[in-house]
Amino acid sequence: MVLKNILTVLRKLASAAMNFLIVYFETIAVPMSWAMGGTIMFTMYTELSNIFNGAVCLLVGLWQLGCIFTGRELPLWLKRLKFISTSCLAMTFLTVVIILAPMYEDGNGWYIMLFTGSMLYHHFLNPVLAILSLVLFERLPRLPLGQVWWALVPTILYGLYDLHGNITGTIDGPYPFMRVYDQTIQETLMWFAIILVTNLLYAFLLWWLGGNGRKSKVGLEFRT
Repeated sequence: MVLKNILTVLRKLASAAMNFLIVYFETIAVPMSWAMGGTIMFTMYTELSNIFNGAVCLLVGLWQLGCIFTGRELPLWLKRLKFISTSCLAMTFLTVVIILAPMYEDGNGWYIMLFTGSMLYHHFLNPVLAILSLVLFERLPRLPLGQVWWALVPTILYGLYDLHGNITGTIDGPYPFMRVYDQTIQETLMWFAIILVTNLLYAFLLWWLGGNGRKSKVGLEFRT
């Protein structure tokens, strides 16, 4: 019992530390993004999802510290928020790796988009830390399978916002597949379908890796 309690405290401390590290990285990355593009950063899924995730991580980190003294786990609504925000960062990370980075003709896309400037934090470090903290240290409470659909909400809202901006001319891109006047309506709809399906797939994988679909103890769950 004593060992289990110690492991539980260590798990919560690890969760809090990783979440606070993400918040710290945001204090570095956001000013860099602002210096590069100013208000343009607020038209980008990457920047918005990282800011959203940073706010959630701050709340999760503080709550985990409180849980060390109360013996409780994260409330379901906060676990859901962390799951949603982490799904957004997984979407960002994998979109960069699979779609955007290969578009660089000189072959340096992965290095440039993952390890330079604010992209080091927003495309690589923050997504990796968010995924690891969720999957390893924030396995409780478990989320029902139906919660996976919530992960699509931020992407749908951003898509509608960005699509409207591209149609009206107030936003240019910022992603190649969002420039509606450079492609057919069918291509735009195809991209939206691909993005939503992949978003749902990534969210399901996070849900499954987080032990939500299992009845036995796995990984670093350490139930109390």
